[in-house]
Amino acid sequence: MIEQQRLTIQELQTPVIQVWDRILALPIVGSLDTARTQEMNEALLQKIVDTGSEIVILDITGVPVVDTAVAKHLLETVAAARLLGAEVLVVGLSTHTALTLVHLGLDLSGVTTRTTMAKGLELAFGRLGLEVISRRQRSRAPIDPERDLD
Repeated sequence: MIEQQRLTIQELQTPVIQVWDRILALPIVGSLDTARTQEMNEALLQKIVDTGSEIVILDITGVPVVDTAVAKHLLETVAAARLLGAEVLVVGLSTHTALTLVHLGLDLSGVTTRTTMAKGLELAFGRLGLEVISRRQRSRAPIDPERDLD
């Protein structure tokens, strides 16, 4: 019973969510240490393999402090996902977090970032050649005789 509760808590701490076909999201809430990062990475990598996802959106909005250790853990997650062929977008950066990362002198040149989950999803959809069109826009769009309308 205790082991089952521990596993449930562990899953809640690192929920890997399939938000769209080929797109995963990993919202991180709370602090990151080595043990939690390892569990998070294992769950994420398994989900990438299971779903064939090409993009992972790593949301750090809920991470209270980003210091050298946390940044190192995040970079490990990015590197591990890339090894499985997934592109990682880090979203949820605040101005304070951005300044902290710059002051730490970490090389983040290979990491794609966006300020919000919405902007991350927009980028992910674009990378996969997808677009979201509101029903109102679709109904007002001119009819293209070359296009198959279902």
